[in-house]
Amino acid sequence: MRLHTFVAVIAGTLALMVGNAPSAPADVGPERKTEAATRALLEAFERKDLDAIDVLIDQNATLTIPMSFSGALEPAAHFANKEEILGYIGGVVTNFQSMRFTDLRISVAERGGTSFAQANGDFVTADGRPYRNVYIYRFDWKDGLMVHTDEYANPITLCQTLENLNC
Repeated sequence: MRLHTFVAVIAGTLALMVGNAPSAPADVGPERKTEAATRALLEAFERKDLDAIDVLIDQNATLTIPMSFSGALEPAAHFANKEEILGYIGGVVTNFQSMRFTDLRISVAERGGTSFAQANGDFVTADGRPYRNVYIYRFDWKDGLMVHTDEYANPITLCQTLENLNC
């Protein structure tokens, strides 16, 4: 049994030296897949690629914007399915000529079932004004698809930039 273990260690070491070692379990685990899906979703948003977003969202997904514009406890908005979410995102991409997240940090929890993304937004409105907000997203995932999102951003920054929101 010791000889078998010794041979396995030597074989593994040689594989590492020549670059043929199998991927570490973390590279293929649910946490890495969720991190990649989170990154793909945010990158598609930056590109305004609604088709790429569409394939990452479950048909029955929901999206909530918990922070109201008035300071009240009820959410500013809730979208109850994929169609409503894509409608909301379509409106967002129409209001901005460019969208870029900076200082992006992604954390994964629940064995890949939940991810959190924190970023600063470096956006430009459709009429050319800078829009900089701070974002925190909570994404819940099932079978590689987003099933729920909570989107947090400073509503005061949003209201001061987009006057048409009736804040």
